[in-house]
Amino acid sequence: MYQDAVKVPIGEWAKPRFKSMTEKDFIRSVSGTNSKFGRNVSNWLNRKKVYPHNVLDFEKEHYIEPPTLIHFATECSNRNHSAVSPIELHSWFIKLFTQKGDIVLDPFIGIGTTALGAMLANRMYIGIELLPVHIKEAEKNIKELEKVIS
Repeated sequence: MYQDAVKVPIGEWAKPRFKSMTEKDFIRSVSGTNSKFGRNVSNWLNRKKVYPHNVLDFEKEHYIEPPTLIHFATECSNRNHSAVSPIELHSWFIKLFTQKGDIVLDPFIGIGTTALGAMLANRMYIGIELLPVHIKEAEKNIKELEKVIS
């Protein structure tokens, strides 16, 4: 995995939070739901980049163009397919698991969201799709993005 590729700047929230640290922040505390996930806030000290707080909830400065895309998968602009998901989600996983120039294989490409994510992340792609209506939509979406990024 290429974890550094998906990290984002830590954000302004860190400055006031780290100024007011207590003893509890230096020990691993159990979550309020007792979910086995704990945190040690001191692990975040002196970090410049961290993982996003939510892969589906991008802060404005981390949106992929156009900035009007996606807040949650259910609010996706890819309306011509039954399994919509945001391009940002595809790009995030592509960056996490591949390097620039790698080939991304999507055996169920649908309307091409993975291809778009791969293009935006400077990866090549191979897509496989059975339904001609989805192939046409994927080709249209890919051509539209090619015009924007070329």
